[in-house]
Amino acid sequence: METRKRSEKNGKKCTFSMHALLRFSDDRMRFRFTPEQVEFLSSDRVAGIREEYRRQAKKYADSLRIQTALRGEFPDLSTDFIGACMEQFRLQERGRRKCALAPDALYTADALEMASSAATARLHASLLPQDGILLDIAAGIGADAVRLAERAAGVICIEADPVHALMLRHNLETAQQRNTLVLQGRAEHWLPLLRLDRIRGVFADPARRDGSRRVMDLTDVHPPLALLDRFPSSLPVLVKIAPGVPPPQDWGIATVAVGRECREQLLHRNCTLPSVSALHADADLRWQPQPSTSVHITVPRFLIEPHAAIIRTGHVADYLHEQHATVIDPHIAYGWSEREPSVSPWHQAFRIIRVEGYNRKRLRRIAAELDFSATTEIKKRGFPDTPEDILRQLKLRGSRPGVIILTRQGDGHLMIFAERMEM
Repeated sequence: METRKRSEKNGKKCTFSMHALLRFSDDRMRFRFTPEQVEFLSSDRVAGIREEYRRQAKKYADSLRIQTALRGEFPDLSTDFIGACMEQFRLQERGRRKCALAPDALYTADALEMASSAATARLHASLLPQDGILLDIAAGIGADAVRLAERAAGVICIEADPVHALMLRHNLETAQQRNTLVLQGRAEHWLPLLRLDRIRGVFADPARRDGSRRVMDLTDVHPPLALLDRFPSSLPVLVKIAPGVPPPQDWGIATVAVGRECREQLLHRNCTLPSVSALHADADLRWQPQPSTSVHITVPRFLIEPHAAIIRTGHVADYLHEQHATVIDPHIAYGWSEREPSVSPWHQAFRIIRVEGYNRKRLRRIAAELDFSATTEIKKRGFPDTPEDILRQLKLRGSRPGVIILTRQGDGHLMIFAERMEM
């Protein structure tokens, strides 16, 4: 099916395939780049199209109107090529913010979603040797390969997807990383052909999607973790996996913090890391659990919520003991303390105003007595209602922004009224 639209600027007829139009009408649809489009996007011709795209984007918010204008300015280009340019320009805006690659680096939506941020990629590179050749398996569009190449003597990249492999080569070139080699194909094919005795370290970011479905089992990622088990036992190996995937017991595990989120886990061998740790990519911090004694709290004055990366290690109690705090409940990642917590990116802290057993009517009454406003923050763990539902039910009209924390303790629930402390 085709639809015809007349360009208001020059009166020329522009023909668009309905499929191309629909690509930009629904954000859930993923644009599929072809190798020919990637070759074109790597050419010098694209700079002029990008400049015109930005000029039109300032005038129009509608993608179809921008596409119409570009088709009028570049009548020799097919609608599919114009569409590929527009999609790539949008991805480049997102890619610069996340990966901090060169302005004309190339992306696909799937690859950008899975790519390491600039901070995490630099963290990965810092954990591997710098005095030799590194191997990057499932390299994607090169967010990690670029950072590895900045530090190592050379990087060999393996990427199965042919479009991503083309983009990877382009991105390494635009980053001026000449000490790299890109091998297109599956790792199972290339690894037997490599001299692994000359490799000083391995980074792998296995594909964690099967079509539109996220993979949560390490036997289903590509390449499978079993393939990475075959490397020599003395070789440093670092494997990026999703934060919610249960890690295998025969690997070291490091959870990675970015901002207040745990964005990933790293499986590791021979990377000079403890068996369990949390790494903060932004703050360049490392935490590992230490043996500690329990803390007795008489009157709780402060509440501590450890960072998600700390929680993922499974050592919340150890962390809280270091902060002179104890868990409110063994199964809940909140702790409280009589001592004011230290300032740290590893936790959030709250000054407790009042603590009571949960009662819906008293919750609303106390919040009103404390003059809590509609901007009050609702936090909860082990409590069934959503923060949005709770805030809507409270109908707060006060002038004081507070914090209400609802949490399980044993067989019951607590309601904690507090104020946030700046960390």
